[in-house]
Amino acid sequence: MQSKSKVLSVLLVGIMLFSMIIDVGISTNAAYVSATANEPVINWYQVSYTCPWVGSIEYIFSISTHTAEFSALQKGQIDFATITHQSDFETGQKDSNLWVNTSVQESFGLLAFAFGNPLTANVNFRYAISNLLNYQVITDKINDDGLLGIGTPYYLFPGIPFYKPFISENASLWYQKYESYNLSMAVYHLEQIPNVTHVNGQWYYQGKPLKLTFTYPSGDTPAEKLATYLQDQAASINLTIVPVQTTFAQLIEAATTPPYNAFNITTFGWVNLGPFAESWMQGIYTSPSNTGGFSNSTIDTLLDKASLAPSLTQAEVYVREADFYLQQQLPYIITSWSNAVDGIYLPGWADYIYLNVTSEYAYSIINVHPRGSFLNGTFIYSSVSSSAPRHINPYASASVYAFNVLGDIYPGLVSYEYANQTALLPLLAKSWNLQLIPKETLPNGDLIVNGSVLTVNLVHNATWDNGVPVTAYDVNFTIWWLDIPGMMGTNTFDGLHVNYTALYNNGEISTDYFGSQPYIVWTQVTSPYQIKIYMNASSYADEFDALDDYYVYPAFVFNTTNPATVYTEKIADLQSGGPYYFAGAFNNYQEYLVKANLHYARIDPLIFLQNVTPGKTYIFTDNVTAYVWDNSTLSNMPVQISNATVYVYLKYLGDGMPYENVTVNGKPFMVIAKNDGNGIYTANINTSSLKPGVYEIVAKAVWNAGGASRELFNFGSIAVGAVPTTTTTSTTTTPSSLPVVDIGIAVVAIVIIAAAVVLLRRR
Repeated sequence: MQSKSKVLSVLLVGIMLFSMIIDVGISTNAAYVSATANEPVINWYQVSYTCPWVGSIEYIFSISTHTAEFSALQKGQIDFATITHQSDFETGQKDSNLWVNTSVQESFGLLAFAFGNPLTANVNFRYAISNLLNYQVITDKINDDGLLGIGTPYYLFPGIPFYKPFISENASLWYQKYESYNLSMAVYHLEQIPNVTHVNGQWYYQGKPLKLTFTYPSGDTPAEKLATYLQDQAASINLTIVPVQTTFAQLIEAATTPPYNAFNITTFGWVNLGPFAESWMQGIYTSPSNTGGFSNSTIDTLLDKASLAPSLTQAEVYVREADFYLQQQLPYIITSWSNAVDGIYLPGWADYIYLNVTSEYAYSIINVHPRGSFLNGTFIYSSVSSSAPRHINPYASASVYAFNVLGDIYPGLVSYEYANQTALLPLLAKSWNLQLIPKETLPNGDLIVNGSVLTVNLVHNATWDNGVPVTAYDVNFTIWWLDIPGMMGTNTFDGLHVNYTALYNNGEISTDYFGSQPYIVWTQVTSPYQIKIYMNASSYADEFDALDDYYVYPAFVFNTTNPATVYTEKIADLQSGGPYYFAGAFNNYQEYLVKANLHYARIDPLIFLQNVTPGKTYIFTDNVTAYVWDNSTLSNMPVQISNATVYVYLKYLGDGMPYENVTVNGKPFMVIAKNDGNGIYTANINTSSLKPGVYEIVAKAVWNAGGASRELFNFGSIAVGAVPTTTTTSTTTTPSSLPVVDIGIAVVAIVIIAAAVVLLRRR
């Protein structure tokens, strides 16, 4: 499962951005990654946020156990694996072909209960289960002496500095009094449950022998150990708990679907929770679909207030109180806060990023590439088969495994820095501004008091991979299509009538997004590349959440299809706008392939760097290939665009020059490329008028399809004179060193209609 803060995905997104002449964007400095043979792994502070770097990423779910997965890693059959055995970790430390390590996670494992069942919904039942758990045993035996995580019953882990101010001391006192390891107390609490009888040491419920099931995902060694431990502990008081293996997809289906009575006890976890405790706690615990049907109005109110608090200090007060009530009510029993323990295969690869900051994985593949080249090779990323995602679509996906794929192909407005998760880096959003509103009546009639408006300006050259521009309309559509405010009721998009109440009642909402930002009351698209987001709050975290908590999805794909239909699709129409495009599902949905999107606005042009002798003409070749979704293959098919006009510009890179258009005799340097047929275009770039230095090439292809204008960008770079020595070493890229981008030509006019929607708050 995931939190609402980043849907369990590793963002594969970057800092490089190109824009139109009237636009302002962000670019890296002349820094790009190429590791030495002695440094196959670099640290998080050396990361370059530009993507993509590797040619393809293959996500596989065909390996059935972590033991087999580690064996495949040793043989170089896969490039990334999760480690769940201490012995494998120790073996990996001695293997020169492998690099293994751990990273503290904003993540916890848990026991979830069916709140549609009067027995397991009774708080005394949950107290009894908690009384069976010795957390030292969980640390030592289930988590391999703490390698995999620390056994703890608490909803906030003091080992993560972000969370310390939110922790309630009363929660610890309550646990010690009612829930701590005590078999006699387990018996006592079970006996307090209506219809439970305890006769001659045997347990009965409604006059029948009491027999419970504990569902856990197959292929998950720690979960299997937990199942055995829970079974043994229950047996010590003559309580029968039977472990039952199932796939992760089936487990999540049962745990998140009303009426929440298809199981007794199960286990899953949340990762990538983020630094704002009040935000992710509000996202998890005020949604019954995230907790097996649990609902508590007191906790809802406290967490809603915390999410709307104008200061961190006030948010902490509300969260501390909610932390206490959560411990008292036990919607989950937290079993442990986790570590990411991963192994990677080194031969042939350069620049793995090791994260010593919290994340869902110990490593990010954000910069990995074949040694000596870029945009080549296939990186094989394995997850055990029980973790195969039940969907790869934006609406029903609810696991890190699905969002590993979705996070590659859909862009976000921003990303966060690895070094500081509260610092935002621009992606689709080139700039933004938060303005407080003392009092204002919105065009839809709503009154905002002590609220705020977030104005977001988008880049002008981001496109979906079929050439449709990414605009503020897509952002606006995404917010309301996913129903991020949790408005319930209905909404209409271009004639598509969506009944969110029916979706919610049928368990067909996107549980990771729905209601995650209830303070959003209205949005207004003021131009194709600007949107204003109105909030009836002025919380210190509003700006972060409203920018960072969702990917942007293409309106032209989804605004004619009811979300309930998308919800049932195994694979939706996945039209990319991110660093990779979806290239297909294989092996009975156990393999998913994404390939580098060369049109991605954040791609680093320096990975195409060519040395040119001063005064010579460089021939730039532009392959204009769009990708169109094919329902028969469930993949994007390449289409060569032979009817485009391609404009080629140069930008200054480095040498003390501002990052702006190259001019010759006071005019922008621009060449119209020659159409060589079959989507290939060539432009002669005469360097005789250029000073020695490094230049970016920006090629903008414009054409018409179906009566609408389309555009795609391709990029390159040339060094007129010697190639800079920075091409041979790993380089640190920091946001403070970023020059300004300023490229392009005419803006394609797009008619945008803003959806005026009134927020209906949940109570």
